[in-house]
Amino acid sequence: MYSEKFKIMRSFLIILLLQFTAFSAVNGCEEQRIDIKNELPQQIKSPFKFIGGLMFVEVTINGVQGLLLVDTGSNSFVLLNAGYFKTTATGQTMAGMGGSVGMEEVKVELLEWQNLKLRDRSIPAVKMSQLNTGTDQKVLGLIGSAFFKSYQLTLNFATRELNLNKTVGDSPIVKDIVPIIKLPFTLISDFPVVEVSIAGKNHRFVMDTGATDNLIDTGFENEISGIWKQTQEVNMTEGSGNGAAVRRGILERMTIGGLNMDKIQMGLHTMPAFDKEKGISGILGFQFLKYFYVDINYIDKTMRFYDMAVVMKQQQK
Repeated sequence: MYSEKFKIMRSFLIILLLQFTAFSAVNGCEEQRIDIKNELPQQIKSPFKFIGGLMFVEVTINGVQGLLLVDTGSNSFVLLNAGYFKTTATGQTMAGMGGSVGMEEVKVELLEWQNLKLRDRSIPAVKMSQLNTGTDQKVLGLIGSAFFKSYQLTLNFATRELNLNKTVGDSPIVKDIVPIIKLPFTLISDFPVVEVSIAGKNHRFVMDTGATDNLIDTGFENEISGIWKQTQEVNMTEGSGNGAAVRRGILERMTIGGLNMDKIQMGLHTMPAFDKEKGISGILGFQFLKYFYVDINYIDKTMRFYDMAVVMKQQQK
């Protein structure tokens, strides 16, 4: 069995069962959540770094420079890495793949990301000892779907650019290009969930930019046994240092938004109980997203995926 640092972050971050975010769970303050939403700028344009199949943006928090993981598979607003900040205990815990970790809180005097500036906020934190990029840049935490839900989010993997806009509309980059996938999604506890078809059965999957792999719950192994073949078994270690096995393989066909995708990478993993209770079967990560220019419109609850080769050709004109 191979061993890897944990790149499928969602199992570590999912356990907060309150409806909104880890941020509101720690603070218990609806007014603060609304205030922060009102502070978000109309638009944010940011380059991102693509490291190990994950996206990171550069930020400065309380004078500490580092990276935040772009993670639509977390229902957090912002969740910080407690190892880099002065924290106070909250008495709450967060469950992961192999155990629970204590929730802490950071008094953030200033968080800067491009034109965004958040001041004087208490933001939740957990220890993420294994979350690193293999470089000298610190991973200070992550940005989750509760942050993005005010925006239309687009991701251009060719130019390494992320764009957030509160005004709905097609980017000039995809003008006159027809998306090869267009489908609605629902927010389930702030997770963006789409419907896919595998072996003639519909499943709910979370669209997760914070995952390198596509995963389906091991409970469906018998149903997909005729169209799935294992290629590798790896031991994934999450940010807290806990771990679990993931069996990687190739799925003969998956259909999403009317598009048949053949020979797609799909791993088997025991999904958290929280997911199963919500009827969620799996996640789609980088091994799905890498094929597309991605438009996740949280405002009108629609996802559009454009052929990356066609988009790149138009950019060169």
